Amino acid sequence: MKKTFVCGALLAALASAHAFASVGSDAEALMPAAQKIADPYQRGLAEGWLEVAQRQDSHVLVSNVSNDAAARALNNGRHFIDGSVPFQPIYGQKNWPPVETREKWVSALQEIERTNQRASQSPCRGEDAGRLSALTDEAWKEQDETHGTHWVHGWDAIERAQKLAKQVNGELDKCAPPPPPPPPELAKPVSLSADALFDFDSAVLKPEGKQMVDLLAQRVRDSHVKLHVLKVDGYTDRFGSSAHNEKLSRQRGQAVLGALQAQGVMAERFEVNGRGAADPVKACPGKKATSAVIACLAPNRRVQISMQ
Repeated sequence: MKKTFVCGALLAALASAHAFASVGSDAEALMPAAQKIADPYQRGLAEGWLEVAQRQDSHVLVSNVSNDAAARALNNGRHFIDGSVPFQPIYGQKNWPPVETREKWVSALQEIERTNQRASQSPCRGEDAGRLSALTDEAWKEQDETHGTHWVHGWDAIERAQKLAKQVNGELDKCAPPPPPPPPELAKPVSLSADALFDFDSAVLKPEGKQMVDLLAQRVRDSHVKLHVLKVDGYTDRFGSSAHNEKLSRQRGQAVLGALQAQGVMAERFEVNGRGAADPVKACPGKKATSAVIACLAPNRRVQISMQ
């Protein structure tokens, strides 16, 4: 009976040892997947937790607090690789070493925590910062394991994290602050054909012209860009008097602006100009207003909308 009990206990111990040993091999098998993660910080988290899993798997675990530390660390590695399992710390709570006997330890942990906080707020946190986060949990696990006992261990985990924290601080020191975002690129002026918008010598929008302006208004609204200035310039061709062309082009610009405002287009400032025959985009020979010359000059008859 005694022999049977011993054999059973031995088999149970061997099975348990095999279960623990598989954690290290599983962590090693997952490492290539961790190294392929594009985001450097997340890659560091995955790699760091797999390193912790392998290290904890090689320890002799005698405390109920941390018997599953290796398995938890392995799962945390999986969490940052593919999100297939939830994250779970490997310590219960942060129990600080007694400052009266372990002042150096407390100071080191404080330094490590400050570095983690700094990294969490930096746009430049990288792979080492991710690894440090995992190694910090391991350091706290050692303190949690010995809290309330006469054991004293865990300096190696603290020292390992402290060394990496100095490296992370150096990387963050070299990190230049991100440049301020560039001002929004000004939209290119939109040119609408006056012939499509208005009848001959008219400043009243045709139904199809109003539809064109409504579509433009929808594009502006959908962009969600805050407009500082919306400028509308009306143009005519070179036929007719300067005074008439300037008046007509201004009235057409006002008609387009009114339609845009009616469709909810907002800006801090609106500007309308009647440019008349200024700034032609196409030159057409001929002094008389023949149908051919008028058709050639069509691109010059336009309403141009500029947004800033």
